[in-house]
Amino acid sequence: MAIFDVHAEIGTTPLWGVPFTEANLIRSMQKYGVERCIVSSTIANSCDFRRGNALIARVVKANPALLGCVVVNINYPEQSQQDMHAYLPDDSFAGILLTSGVRGRHVTLAEAEEILNAHRRFVKPVFVHTPNQAALLAANEMAKAFNTLKFVLLSMGGDDWRMATMLADRTLNLVLEISGSFSPDKIKFAVDHIGSHRIVYGSGLPYTDPSSIIGLVEDAEISDVDKRNILEQSAKRLLRT
Repeated sequence: MAIFDVHAEIGTTPLWGVPFTEANLIRSMQKYGVERCIVSSTIANSCDFRRGNALIARVVKANPALLGCVVVNINYPEQSQQDMHAYLPDDSFAGILLTSGVRGRHVTLAEAEEILNAHRRFVKPVFVHTPNQAALLAANEMAKAFNTLKFVLLSMGGDDWRMATMLADRTLNLVLEISGSFSPDKIKFAVDHIGSHRIVYGSGLPYTDPSSIIGLVEDAEISDVDKRNILEQSAKRLLRT
């Protein structure tokens, strides 16, 4: 079964200070049968979003199996919009990833409103880190305010995956990405409540083990069609590929 990974990063990791390179990512993709992957930069997500975005632009241009994600920093709305206009018209970029510039600190509607207003013209998904309940509620508020955009909840709320699912049940432009908690119950719970067509696979590389996330899907008591949706088809529909 082919896999489409919507959530990976390359670059030097803040946790370990060692590089997870494009070559490392490609080897991982080959190992797990991942045909396409949306990638952002660890540098962009932490200290220098413009340098990180430029790096990703070079990487995706050289490798058609990879799609870029433009990291936009709510503290620099003007520069963020410049990067959006520079990269998003290109089909090799899949959408934007909202960041506060501080790993673990979520983004709010008030902080992101200017950038999201500018992003509406591109009609590409918005990726948001949602490791916990507070981040989920903030992302849900953004999704309700900008209901023509798709918002992908990266990590699916972590241990708060039930809340993520129930929010998505009511806010129809939310999409759940399944990295985060390794609870064996969350995949079937989400499929039962919102359907597999609004659930996508993300590895969370280099911070998580892809085999664990893939195993959650493969071991879930759902149909083969649902598994195929989560691992590949839902992402293709999200990106209209």
